[in-house]
Amino acid sequence: MMRHFLRLFLIFSLGLCLEARSLVFAPIPFFNANKVLEDFFPMVNYLEHALDENITIHYEKKYDDLIAAFKANQVDIAYFGPLPFLTLQKSFPYALPIITFHESDGKNGYRCALVKFGGDTLVNIPQRELKVALTQPLSTCGYTNTKNLIESSFHLNLDTLLYRYVGTHDEVALSVVRGEFHMGGIKESIAHEYASLGLEIIDTTPLIPGFSLVVNTQTISAEKIAKIKSILLSTPKEVYEKWGKDINYGMSETNTDMFQNLKRDMETMNVPLSGSF
Repeated sequence: MMRHFLRLFLIFSLGLCLEARSLVFAPIPFFNANKVLEDFFPMVNYLEHALDENITIHYEKKYDDLIAAFKANQVDIAYFGPLPFLTLQKSFPYALPIITFHESDGKNGYRCALVKFGGDTLVNIPQRELKVALTQPLSTCGYTNTKNLIESSFHLNLDTLLYRYVGTHDEVALSVVRGEFHMGGIKESIAHEYASLGLEIIDTTPLIPGFSLVVNTQTISAEKIAKIKSILLSTPKEVYEKWGKDINYGMSETNTDMFQNLKRDMETMNVPLSGSF
């Protein structure tokens, strides 16, 4: 009898803990801190009013720090790219993607692009001198997909070239434009943003699952998760069109089948945590 009472007490206490504090939302380290507020505050504010509770924005500069915070139950909801999400879920099965944001073309996926400066031919550069700019080790358009694109476009192995992690997609684009690197790997939509500066797309990947809203099932009840999903999926177009540029084209329920190719890449590829020079 006492054991049964203790079990009920623990379940009740856990329920109180799940709902005791305000929700914590974290975007991925895709933008600078100021850009985070500009792009995500309208959505967070909309959720706050719909849920009738406060939501705090938590920002980390690196993917691995965000993943660590999520696993430590310091983050309840996060905006993740597919590769960082799979990395998280591999060691923390309580991460659940519920909503995928659409791209500007209305699709629930995007492509990574291998880019160079328009005036560079790359033909006469010795292989050992080719420099490649990458975002971060856990970035979807970082090492993994850039390696695949270089192999398919030039029949070269990224591991034999000079590569370096420079941080954000924007910094990769600018470093190639400035001539500091011969090539770089970034999101296709960002490559188009820098086309006016001379950035040119060499090749793109097949469609990759879009960025998703991922919830922590250890810190949010199933009822609240269902409510969050329902609120977002029923958000009027005139509302979400005013959100940040990467989350204002609509959304749909996450299709987990789209992650299978990336999962296979993760199993066969050992991603280095630092560059080669």
